[in-house]
Amino acid sequence: PPPPPPPWHPATTIRSLSGGGPRSVAQLGNPVLEHAEGVQLYGTRGERLLDAVAGYGVTSIGHSHPHWVQAVVAQAARLVNTPLDTSELAAYLKALAAVLPTGMDGISLASTGAEAVEIALQLAQTARGRPGILTFTESFHGRTSGVRYTRDPSAAEARLLGPHWLRSAPFPACQEHDAVSYSACREPVDKTIATLAARGDLDDVAAVLVEPVLGTAGNIPPRGGFLAALSELCRTRGWLLAFDESITGFGRTGELFAWELFEVQPDILILGKGLGGGFPLSAVCAAKALWDASPLSGPSGTSSSYGGNPLACVAGRATLEIVTGDGFLDQVRACAERAAERLRELADGSPRVARPRGVGLMLGFDLVSPDTGELASRSECEAVFRACRDSGALVAATTPMVRLNPPLTITLAETDRLFDILREALR
Repeated sequence: PPPPPPPWHPATTIRSLSGGGPRSVAQLGNPVLEHAEGVQLYGTRGERLLDAVAGYGVTSIGHSHPHWVQAVVAQAARLVNTPLDTSELAAYLKALAAVLPTGMDGISLASTGAEAVEIALQLAQTARGRPGILTFTESFHGRTSGVRYTRDPSAAEARLLGPHWLRSAPFPACQEHDAVSYSACREPVDKTIATLAARGDLDDVAAVLVEPVLGTAGNIPPRGGFLAALSELCRTRGWLLAFDESITGFGRTGELFAWELFEVQPDILILGKGLGGGFPLSAVCAAKALWDASPLSGPSGTSSSYGGNPLACVAGRATLEIVTGDGFLDQVRACAERAAERLRELADGSPRVARPRGVGLMLGFDLVSPDTGELASRSECEAVFRACRDSGALVAATTPMVRLNPPLTITLAETDRLFDILREALR
């Protein structure tokens, strides 16, 4: 373990007063941050890091984007929170509805992705009158009691405390394509779909909850035709299809939403993380008819103390204006293409890199031991993490399933610098 911070260090206070376990990327002797701008993080002692984490997808528009800052600061001086109607809420709902799938005309705003997932599950269960929710192993939908066991439903704690209505199936990950060639993935999914269709424990399922690309598990895309086949199975069985796009939404895959990339329209769309550009904001989007079929459509059915507050709405609207602005997604796709090529070169040139993968600026690889080819140990991962940090990049390499999620405002030059640092760290 890293040496304990000195008594005067802010980390000492944080460790002594925080409940629960420390954040893994923060406990490895990292700088205390003072400010950030664009894709750059600045420490209190002059440290500078290229951010390849982006708050795990939260700060997708980069740090301190001028348009976002101006909008949030101006709103903070006028009105922050109220349960009454505001022009800010009306303007944001109208703007968000304009970019949603056809017919998805009912939006409930919340604060966190986990909160939005819970609302989505309640919507599906109450509208369908069935309790079952089908999820996929290695997925992550938050740490609430309802869904915190989706990643490893076979664990002893999950068997003891997991909700009785939670069902699970293996996620059919793409195995044969990296980020350069993923668009050509045609790996078979017939067996996966047939197995789901034949299962006898899914008769009470109300909805299937799926990440279009597994984020926390390591930015793992599905086999190319899986989501389309899953959508057809949902229609056949009367299941609702819920996409958790907390990470994949708002430009991360090179499209505004991942459902556009895969050409599969869900019944329920869950948004979070990058939705607010750094401000806590999430949303559950579905057809009004679906909301009307649920008791959640009644007064205060999904209300919360912070949901739809004016400050969040202004932050969300500013983020939407940035992401849908001229040339923004074109730049994301250009940098994603460069990053995919550099990731392939990295894998070809280092025995420590296996299974390069991803879509858009949502990339990943397995960090392995060069001697055995097995997933790297914790100490090996932390050594790579520190090597990247000491060379000027913050990379989520504390586990062997490495994720690269830089802010979407990264430039081609900054993309090259990130991979130059990774190349040196992995030698």
